[in-house]
Amino acid sequence: MSGPAELDIPLDRPGRSFGAMRLPWSHDESAYGQIVIPVIVINGAPGPTLLATAGVHGDEYEGQVVLSDLARDIEPSSLRGRLIIVPAANAPAAAIGRRTSPIDGGNLARVFPGKGDGGPTAQIAEGITRLLLPAADFVIDMHSGGRTLEYLPCAWARLPADKDLRARTLDALIAFGAPDAGVVAKPQAIGTFLAAAQSAGKVAISTELGGAGTLTPYSLRVAREGIARFLAFAGLTVPKPLAKPVRLLAVEPRHFVRSPGRGLFEPATSLGQSVAAGDIAGRLHDIERPDRAPETIRFEAPGIVMCRRVPARTEAGDVVAHLGLASPREALL
Repeated sequence: MSGPAELDIPLDRPGRSFGAMRLPWSHDESAYGQIVIPVIVINGAPGPTLLATAGVHGDEYEGQVVLSDLARDIEPSSLRGRLIIVPAANAPAAAIGRRTSPIDGGNLARVFPGKGDGGPTAQIAEGITRLLLPAADFVIDMHSGGRTLEYLPCAWARLPADKDLRARTLDALIAFGAPDAGVVAKPQAIGTFLAAAQSAGKVAISTELGGAGTLTPYSLRVAREGIARFLAFAGLTVPKPLAKPVRLLAVEPRHFVRSPGRGLFEPATSLGQSVAAGDIAGRLHDIERPDRAPETIRFEAPGIVMCRRVPARTEAGDVVAHLGLASPREALL
């Protein structure tokens, strides 16, 4: 069933329109309150539509900043097509800088395509899926590592089963132009916006643009230059040549290193470092039992260190690092 989310601006209005997707939220402080999710629509000359989202996780800041800047700065006259921007898709989580919603604890990146009769987070997903996704030809959903992870700033995508869409997705990753691009052939996460977009036949990619609960000049530069190149790839602006080749990094379940228990994780590698199977990923210190020597944790596969856990304190099952294996485009197809 359709949910209560509504847009307060038309998608076909010429020029630049600032509005919102709104859905009711009655709570102790506001009997007739609303969840208000900013939406910006910029229409230029006739052409394709790109839907750009960020803030699906509220503690991932790069996309929120870059898309907000883009919404103000890009001129409608420079576009051949339409740009729809949602800079803080999980607005309740973005407002407090948390991964999940403070309303219902929902993780927006795990509930797509959403449920109209579900909780607030599922209703946000349903609204985006129903009101915005059908209008799009291309989708970019900008993520980073948030407060608990830090990534090599990179483009990111899952590879769909359809061969043509698979090839176009790889082309889109390369066009984004980040130095690295993570490629997941068999994703374990379900309910992502990327999965919903690809199920709808859209050319859709994501990003992992740093993280660690902060912003850096480098991660923001990768984000800004990448979204500009993706606009060109989608046909909305003039194409921009790539400065250097993109390294495609295949990510598999064996590339994830998880903590075997509770303790303080001491890393032995840095982002971007090449490792071999059996190399030491780090040591886990049991501070409650100083009589015990630290436990050595090793990589099970070779690859490039793409991601690291930021807080030293870990629990059993926490990812402390993950790798990507450099792979040619032809092998990924």
